[in-house]
Amino acid sequence: MKKFTQGVLGYGIGSILLLMIISAAVLALLLRFTSMEYQTLNQAALITGLSILAFGGMMAAYKGEQKGWLSGAMTGLIFVAAMALFQIIFENQWVSLPQLSYFGGLVLAAWLGGVIGVNLPRRTAKR
Repeated sequence: MKKFTQGVLGYGIGSILLLMIISAAVLALLLRFTSMEYQTLNQAALITGLSILAFGGMMAAYKGEQKGWLSGAMTGLIFVAAMALFQIIFENQWVSLPQLSYFGGLVLAAWLGGVIGVNLPRRTAKR
């Protein structure tokens, strides 16, 4: 249980938050210093978000070493719940129907990452 929790909260959510901050900075710089259009930015943000959630789910399951589908799903659900709470609290807006489909895609990506991550080969210590 300790590995599972550490995998989900420490490695899964931690890597997602770090990669989201880095990708937001990169996308903001691209928007500022290139002729990138808003529509292209939306597509890049969608692909980046799905990739980051898949990676976070993969890290959570790899470090948790068991139940990859649950590790990935929990990682995605925790992240999506935090996003929805921030929107409700700070923007004073409820989650819309299109956002629910986007959130569902994020959870699905993290779940798939978890399924892949638990099956990655482990590095064993040589004696």
